[in-house]
Amino acid sequence: MRLNLFSRKHPRSFGFWIVGIVVAAVGFAPQAAEAQAPFDVNKFAAELAASLAKSCPMASPGDIAAHEACREGIGTGVEARMRNDFLLFGGQQSEKRWIKDKKTSVFRGDLYQDMYMSLYMYTGEFRVQQAPDGLTTIGVQAYFRNQLPPGRYPYPFWHAPAKWEAYETANELRFRIDGNGKVVFAYRASVGSDANRGPYVHVEHPTFLGEWMWRDDSGGAQPVVTLFSEMYSQDNPSLPLLDDAYRKMAINFRDADCTVCHMPEGHRKMNKLTLLQTPYHAVSAIDAVLDEVRSGKMPVDDYNDPKPLPPKLKADLLTNGEAFKQLIAKADAWEVTNNRPKARKAPSQ
Repeated sequence: MRLNLFSRKHPRSFGFWIVGIVVAAVGFAPQAAEAQAPFDVNKFAAELAASLAKSCPMASPGDIAAHEACREGIGTGVEARMRNDFLLFGGQQSEKRWIKDKKTSVFRGDLYQDMYMSLYMYTGEFRVQQAPDGLTTIGVQAYFRNQLPPGRYPYPFWHAPAKWEAYETANELRFRIDGNGKVVFAYRASVGSDANRGPYVHVEHPTFLGEWMWRDDSGGAQPVVTLFSEMYSQDNPSLPLLDDAYRKMAINFRDADCTVCHMPEGHRKMNKLTLLQTPYHAVSAIDAVLDEVRSGKMPVDDYNDPKPLPPKLKADLLTNGEAFKQLIAKADAWEVTNNRPKARKAPSQ
């Protein structure tokens, strides 16, 4: 099964355009509002670098308390504007290659900040450059926390040694943004400065055995950062029900061969990858999952042609997926109503 989270339309925009013409035509258009000031990318870059350095300052790369503080603080500064939008994230690739041709993963901003951006420490240093595709790139000096326990990473980055090395040696996070300040593409890079890194020690992990989720010695589910208990307040009344809802849906994913493509190794089959292998990853993709399955576009066979699901499996997937979606919406609404610090809001795409 393969998803494209960027294929959705905005049906209301056409209606608003028509209304605007009608109002103007009959002479009731209000006086034009004062033109909005153009987006100041240099100002935003400085504020972004300062905010990240405040929430996630330099520390020991294995400091769990520092990582936890970063997870709590990230998304509460100017970078909050990214949290409800979808973006692409990937590794350092040729600047001459168009974004559509790069190997990237699709993330909602809050997931990306909480699980990926929090794995870096920031110095406040930044630079702004024009990108070949007409966008602007903000490079923020950042160094990776490579000595955390395995469950602090959203999945074992060391499943591919080259990927783990790329994370370890990165010294800059880059944000490709459009003229309105929307982050279109974020990526790690090792072409910045190591001047503020401090001592660096490579960490060798045990050989990856194919488990994207696992149990620790005490029986707890890992990676811990991908669990609903990390996403929602402990007193959220939907919290006890979410694990069971996800488990039912995940079994359907497996039976429908969704996980063949939608796991970290899925870039072998597609450029733009949507991950479903953990609870938090699935939350951001559930709307697209249901749309694609309901329309019969997914899953696909080895020739990229739609492959019909058995009727009962399709019905179960849609039923359990819809139940999961509604429970997530209920949990999100409770967080918003109760003014929790980083409550999830309805996403924009």
